[in-house]
Amino acid sequence: MQEASQQHAAKFGLTGFLLGIASLVVILIQLSALFEPAEKSAGTAIGEIAAEIRLSASRALSGEPAPAPAPAPPDYSRFITIGALCVAGGAVVLGGIGLYRNEPHRLSYLAVGVGTSALVMQYVFWLAVLICGVALLISIIANIDGILGG
Repeated sequence: MQEASQQHAAKFGLTGFLLGIASLVVILIQLSALFEPAEKSAGTAIGEIAAEIRLSASRALSGEPAPAPAPAPPDYSRFITIGALCVAGGAVVLGGIGLYRNEPHRLSYLAVGVGTSALVMQYVFWLAVLICGVALLISIIANIDGILGG
């Protein structure tokens, strides 16, 4: 007697794959800064940071108190990113469920792969931003005498 292996329709794998693609697209849009277009160039922003460091240092040396910070406008990009990462995790879980239920493996593997790549891409991007920020901070501290006008 032959036993026929039951192949279920790829419901979980397909849903996971579509969720993974959606999360990958949202994360790519978030990383390309389409939600917040740049209002000024990078050189202007770095110059403003250096000027703030100089003013802060001169206030600290003269003993003046620091001014109160201006309130920031509401920013929803963090919630969008967290939502996209949760959807990517859901894609990985749905791909695993599809593999467990013996659905066609290709979509389940793609769901796990695309969901994992969305999570890893977000992590690697923020790691690169952190490394660039540290390099910028080191160069500002190394040139602090020029910034303070000494």
